[in-house]
Formats: sequence, structure tokens, C-alpha cells
Amino acid sequence: MATADDINSTLQGIARQLGAWVAAFNGRLVSGSFTLTGGTTTIVSQSSVTANSVIVFSPTNSSAVLTQNAGGLYLSARTAASTFSVSTRSGTTLGTETFNYTLFNPS
Repeated sequence: MATADDINSTLQGIARQLGAWVAAFNGRLVSGSFTLTGGTTTIVSQSSVTANSVIVFSPTNSSAVLTQNAGGLYLSARTAASTFSVSTRSGTTLGTETFNYTLFNPS
């Protein structure tokens, strides 16, 4: 049967492992939102972006869904520690399309 010291030691080990996991993923997952500008390309300020960032965006209003589907929305550029750009194939936006994004920085 486990003693109180055994249980305490096990719980401390679990706490250390969880702390290491949090430290490993700290800053790797970032989220935010943006609104398209009335043009071909929208630049989104985000200091956590890297050259290898994976950025996924999802529409949050009906005009954003239409632009994403019909306009061919895509991630067109990443500037490390600064910005990422979202462009449309068609070049047509209303300037009212809103999106949420999640940015993941792999190791």
C-alpha cells in the first residue's frame, strides 16, 4: 500500500511533467482576429509569426464565408516577428469580412 510520501512524490512528478509541457507549448499556439481591408491583400500584425508558422483562419460572418469560398482566400506571406498577409485570388473584398485565426509555431 502506498504511503503519503509515495503519493506526494508521484503528484510532484506529475506537476513537474505538466509544467514542462506548458513550457514547451508556451507561445506556440496564438489566436486572434482580423477584418479584411477593401483590397486584394490584408496585412495582419502578429509578433508571434515565424517563417514556419501554420496559420488557419475561419470566417465569422456571412460576407467572410462568401469571400473565402468565391474569392479564393489564402495565406500569401509571413514576415517573422511581425505580420502575415491574407490575399484573395479574385481581388474582391468588401472590407467587412471578419475572421478568427489560430497560429501554431512548430518546433
